[in-house]
Amino acid sequence: MKKMTRTIIALFVIAEMLLIPAAGVQDTTDFGAMDFSAADFGAADFTPVTVVNSVGTAVTFEEPAQKAASLGISFTTTLLALECGDSIVLIDQYSSDSNSGITELASHPASSHSYPVGNGEQIAQLLADGMGGFDKTRDVVFIYGYAYHADAIRSMEALGLKVVTFYPATYSEGVEMVTEIGAIMGKNSKAAEITQEMKSASAYYSQTLEENGIAGDSRVKAVYVSYSGGNMRIGNINSYSVILLKIAGGVNPADDANMIGSALISYGIDDTALIQLDPDVIFLDPNYSGTAEEFRAEKNLKDSVRVYKLSMIMNQYGPSSMDGIEYMAKAMYPDIFGYLDDEQAADKAGNTLLYVLAVCAFLAIAAIAYTALRR
Repeated sequence: MKKMTRTIIALFVIAEMLLIPAAGVQDTTDFGAMDFSAADFGAADFTPVTVVNSVGTAVTFEEPAQKAASLGISFTTTLLALECGDSIVLIDQYSSDSNSGITELASHPASSHSYPVGNGEQIAQLLADGMGGFDKTRDVVFIYGYAYHADAIRSMEALGLKVVTFYPATYSEGVEMVTEIGAIMGKNSKAAEITQEMKSASAYYSQTLEENGIAGDSRVKAVYVSYSGGNMRIGNINSYSVILLKIAGGVNPADDANMIGSALISYGIDDTALIQLDPDVIFLDPNYSGTAEEFRAEKNLKDSVRVYKLSMIMNQYGPSSMDGIEYMAKAMYPDIFGYLDDEQAADKAGNTLLYVLAVCAFLAIAAIAYTALRR
């Protein structure tokens, strides 16, 4: 089913490229206008690139990076999508986690070189010493631009490493991240192909929902629940997962623009407050230790509430966010976008059971009627 959806989006891309000049199609989501132009297709694979990272360092690449250290699932999945898998020499512990959903790393050499991002000094020394052919004068370290990563970044820069950071706040910034990584790796053409698909995916879900009359109060109420230090938190307007949820057609009843700071991303919530939000669907952070059914039982949710636990790649920046949007859209609108694989299997099993029961009932009634007639 995922291949079918990607095929539909690919056709959507082609249609856009043919129709945009005449029709002026624009993005209909609330996350910033996104350029649907395909003008950057066929651009040269590399031109010199300068980016400024989160600690204020200007990082320049005069030639394409040949090797990369990927300290974040978003960067790992983006590099793989850009066909730069052979360039990865080191990854973070979450990329190598068996629950990450990154199947391409199962036999990848970098899977044996996996480190917590907090081990900044160790990572810096390994790369500075040329691990896997890494050349600090040419190659790149990708890491999230979180404030608490500043020490790790400075440890790497102290040894002369080129450190590039990203911390997208919107879907369109996630698209731009792919463009910039592609430019650094000398993969402009492939990056243009991926970003066009990402932009088209957003428009595809928006337009399909509109065509099916899904708008306003008819949208599914869905929330994103995560955990931090054992405490339950709910996604707010600046949560990237909530942004994906909205592209997929959901409305977040937990939105509260009056919050400040990090609370605009997520805030603490108790069981009573969660139930009072009355969501139709709950998406669980992949770091929740239990299953979706265990969460349902723990919170004593009503039967009509559907609970889904996301995989780690589904709420990341970059190309894998399309998997998250597709999953959420199918979970919320299966009649429009198709069932999730497990639900489809369950639905088929349920239909088979009903068919068997119906046949058995028919045979039983027929037997009773035959017996009655013989009397």
